[in-house]
Amino acid sequence: TWSRPGPAAGWLTGEALAEVSIRLRAAAGRPPLSLRPGEARARALLARHAADHRVFEQAVEVRSQRLHAPFLDNQVVRAARALPESLRVQPGARAEILRSVLASAGVRELPPGWGVTAPGPNETAGRLGLRAALARLLALFDAPLLADAGLVEARVVRQALTDAADGRPVPLDGLAELVSMELWLRRLMSRRGTCWTGTSTPRRRAVPPLPAPLPRLPGAPLPLGRPAGR
Repeated sequence: TWSRPGPAAGWLTGEALAEVSIRLRAAAGRPPLSLRPGEARARALLARHAADHRVFEQAVEVRSQRLHAPFLDNQVVRAARALPESLRVQPGARAEILRSVLASAGVRELPPGWGVTAPGPNETAGRLGLRAALARLLALFDAPLLADAGLVEARVVRQALTDAADGRPVPLDGLAELVSMELWLRRLMSRRGTCWTGTSTPRRRAVPPLPAPLPRLPGAPLPLGRPAGR
């Protein structure tokens, strides 16, 4: 089939996989989209990059900085999507299209190989980063909140991190998102709140703990109904 389970399927628990299966079955029963699978996947990937960019914009605004992403500009995206599909799917078409666009804008002196997709250096840098932060990542997933929620198997995640850091041929897809989700959950459980209230406000948990039951005297009956007034 065109869609196969990714590496994250090996990290999830049986309950999480069952929930995913239920959602996939429900989605398969809906009316089919007019888009083909490849087009739908490309649109979802574009939406994901745009959502990540909005988060990055908010992060740099804290430092009074501005983040530029010309390839995510509305006009650029519309122009790219207006290209014929037969042209977009050709090998090396991306680099040629970028060269043509820049040449029309007056930029013609580009280094050889510019614009060609090269996943090798990115994967190498990712493995170097995993190797440098392996001890902290393993400590992060020693007792992860994702495992407490019944979503992932902590042992499987730690083994995947170790294998990736050691250079074994394991996919790196999803590891960054997994670490980000665990860090986000920990921040959610420990931060003050979702709005700025000033530095004088005492620290409060964003997710309050469950209240402990009140102690009951031994042999005292449980109260039934409303207490009688005095």
